[in-house]
Amino acid sequence: MQPNSLDLHKQLTTARLPALPQVLLQLLELCDHDDVGIAEIGAVVAKDAAIAAEVVRIANSPYYRPSRALENLDQCLSVLGTGTVRRIALNQSVVELFGRFQRQGEFDLRHFWFHALCVAVTARELARRLGYANHEEAYLAGLLHDVGQLALLVVAADRYLPMFRDFPGEQALMRQEQQTFGLTHAEVGAWLAQRWGLRSLLADSILYHHEPLARIRDAHPLTQIVMLANLCNAYGDAGAVADDDLAHWQLDAAQTRALALAAQTEAREIGEQLGIELPSTPLPGFVREDDVEPASAALADAVVQRLEPLAATETATETDTPEAAEAELRRAASFLFGARVAQLLPLRAGRLHWRAADGDGLELDAERDDSALAQASRGTIGLVGAHPDRDNLADLQVLRALGGERLLCLPLIHTRNRLGVLVLALDAAVAETFMARRPLLVGFAREAGRRLGEALALRDRLVADARAVRDEHTQRMRKLIHETANPLGVVRNYLALLRERLAQIDDTAHADIELIEDELRRVGRLLRDARHSAPKHAHARVEVNTLVGEVARFCALDKARLGAIGIDLRLTEDLPMLDVDGDKLKQALVNLIFNAAEAMPGAGRITLTTDWWRDSDGGSTVEIGVLDDGPGLPKSVLDQIYKPVQTDKGESHSGLGLNIVAGLVKELGGIMQCSSSPAGTRFKMQFHPDKPGNAE
Repeated sequence: MQPNSLDLHKQLTTARLPALPQVLLQLLELCDHDDVGIAEIGAVVAKDAAIAAEVVRIANSPYYRPSRALENLDQCLSVLGTGTVRRIALNQSVVELFGRFQRQGEFDLRHFWFHALCVAVTARELARRLGYANHEEAYLAGLLHDVGQLALLVVAADRYLPMFRDFPGEQALMRQEQQTFGLTHAEVGAWLAQRWGLRSLLADSILYHHEPLARIRDAHPLTQIVMLANLCNAYGDAGAVADDDLAHWQLDAAQTRALALAAQTEAREIGEQLGIELPSTPLPGFVREDDVEPASAALADAVVQRLEPLAATETATETDTPEAAEAELRRAASFLFGARVAQLLPLRAGRLHWRAADGDGLELDAERDDSALAQASRGTIGLVGAHPDRDNLADLQVLRALGGERLLCLPLIHTRNRLGVLVLALDAAVAETFMARRPLLVGFAREAGRRLGEALALRDRLVADARAVRDEHTQRMRKLIHETANPLGVVRNYLALLRERLAQIDDTAHADIELIEDELRRVGRLLRDARHSAPKHAHARVEVNTLVGEVARFCALDKARLGAIGIDLRLTEDLPMLDVDGDKLKQALVNLIFNAAEAMPGAGRITLTTDWWRDSDGGSTVEIGVLDDGPGLPKSVLDQIYKPVQTDKGESHSGLGLNIVAGLVKELGGIMQCSSSPAGTRFKMQFHPDKPGNAE
């Protein structure tokens, strides 16, 4: 590769390829319709190599590109969507207007367009004849086969344009390219295709489209198709192709000529639809300024009309409210249209709502066909006041109340959601002028709908977030009630027993009273934390065996819930202390004990254990266990043991209680485990003494 080819690659990286103004105009007009389909847009994009190249490039960029390379225009357009394609057309139009190389005496782009379209049409037909399944990929490859020429015309027009003055033929042109740039337009096109993320076989079809017939017989079918399509439509240097050379593909010279004529006929029909007067000769040539100027002037006006709405509206912020968005729309309408009054009529429950400054108003069925306001809510720009004898009476009342000569009705639609109508009170002459500039109205309405729609969506998200906070608070209170139910139930059940003991002056009652008082204080702390959104508070280090013993004694007092179930202790001595919230650890143990009791058939034993495990890495783990000798848990329950599902207590350890326990243990910095068999169920809570838990 020659040194100057390196500089050329740098320029090609940011080059914008020129497109025909007529094609851009048609694409812009098509994208103004909300109900347009991808197939319709694709049909227009497929008419111009430069536009197709830009669509392919952006669709295959890291932002849009899916897991695999896109193979045809329909796939690319589906990834991008109508809005992005419209922005591509606008950007391409700006390039055409303010940076194009088409000036007096320069290359006539119609020649390139005509040849590229003929090759694309022929490639699609050859794909059908030769059994290549992806016809549209063949079309795209044919459309882009000479995209390297466009790129060279953009980045090196001063050196490349002279090569077309006395067009020497394709092969001679490629030799001149090699001598001048160190590479050919085929190599440039393939390099661009690879940069755009197209699959390598499509890039190869661009790279090898000038290879001899004998050389491509064993190549990939797509490479063969593009080379043959270019040969069918070759400029005058190809010479006669012998039937023997084409026999491999079951073609002959007559058939290739027929394919070329059919492609030219189709290309000319497309040209007529676009208003393009095709050149009389297929050879590249030069263009007169008056051949291009009418289309460029129309394109300039179309672009300005579409860019004005963007300039008239300020960029929305992440905190925009619907009220702020509505105020911005009124400001933009005044700036852009000189509107006397701009007012939003929201659409709710199928009816448009209008309110006057004094509070009076009216409602209008949004499905009416005789109302410009109703039709605007469904997407049709309308005008009220030009024919008052035929206008809907409600429409006229809004016009009279707003004080204008005409009422311009703009639809507010965002992501297919009908939001309402923006009405502008205008002078008659002003209204007629803007009605004649439909692209401007369409663009403004689209931007207005987007702005309001995004503000409404933000409000909905904030409302949903507030609802989620309320739901979370409700769930928290539900858990709090559940957590306090066990100790309060014990208090209620034991009060009667306490009275009897105190009546007999039983000394053991004093210890029981003290234990109950401790639990009541814990309940008070729980309620206080809930009332003050669980503020942080200091806590003492916990002596595990003491805490487990207190919990066992407290639960044993509730004879109504334990019945004949006994509680045993199997504690390991000299455990390290835990830096955790003792109240939360107590609550976890209480819940586990009563869950175990409710799962047992009225009798049995619950064993509380503590253990101290030394790790191989020098650390340690304190384990607190709750074992029962009940019937065990079925697999279906074990699989969802910690989920907050509601079930009938007594059938299993499921329900809200175990979900709360798991949450408490996690807050304390520990982990919880469960195992079960027909011999019983065991829960373990494990904590690292050297890792403080979360006490908040």
